[in-house]
Amino acid sequence: MKNRLVLKKIFTYFFAFIVFLIMFFPLYGLILTSIQPENIIRSRNLSFFPTNIIFTHFVEVLKPNHISNIYEGIKNSLIVSSLTAFLCLILGFPASYSLSRLNMPAKNLILGALISVYFLPTILFVIPLFVILVSYQLDDTILSLVVPYTAFTLPFIIWILKTFIDKLPIEVEEAAKIDGCSVFQLLSFIIFPLLRPGLIAAFIFAFILAWVEFLTPLIFTNNLKISTVALGLFRSTIDIKIGQQAAAAIMTLIPVAILMIFFQQYITKVVFSGSNK
Repeated sequence: MKNRLVLKKIFTYFFAFIVFLIMFFPLYGLILTSIQPENIIRSRNLSFFPTNIIFTHFVEVLKPNHISNIYEGIKNSLIVSSLTAFLCLILGFPASYSLSRLNMPAKNLILGALISVYFLPTILFVIPLFVILVSYQLDDTILSLVVPYTAFTLPFIIWILKTFIDKLPIEVEEAAKIDGCSVFQLLSFIIFPLLRPGLIAAFIFAFILAWVEFLTPLIFTNNLKISTVALGLFRSTIDIKIGQQAAAAIMTLIPVAILMIFFQQYITKVVFSGSNK
């Protein structure tokens, strides 16, 4: 039995390492491209180990007068993604609590409708929203991205928060009500602290979903730079600078990578939130 357990662990770690290599290889190639000169990148004698490490591509991309202006795009994306995440929490918290705790009619139908909207193609909503925003002269603004981002992401955030609220012991809420807590006090001083891991996880997912969106800012913005659009339309005066494009891609990945590294435990809780049902 002991030998079987050891053999099982060996196979588990071996296949996990293989999966890691497969997933890490594209990222490694991107990093390798971003730190090598353009002539080496375009040559046929490719090497998996860098022979000449430079950071010129990052310096060029960060220049304010760069044609793609990835710096401004990252700054605007941080603003839009943060506002979207906060707005999703503000709207999603009371909605998820109501769906979890209140005995409202057709509660499961409402939740199912919200989730089904999330799975519909974004293009179905983009054109009508664009017409509305243009009619109110709100296109090409931060608000023109925060509103549709929130609408697209909110159903998923409500589902995440409801999953966490369902696991909270209802006896704690009943005891607080007996002690005279109002609804506002119950939500502020009891539910909110207990729900902190879920709120952090919901914020991370809302931020990432807003950060990686490409179609909406491509249609809704023109002068407003967004990182995904700036990266997708990357160009130079003559041709594409592959090293600079790789450097811009690395810079675009950094905020998401930081969130994934430091808040991995909260993301794991969301992934396995329904495993015990």
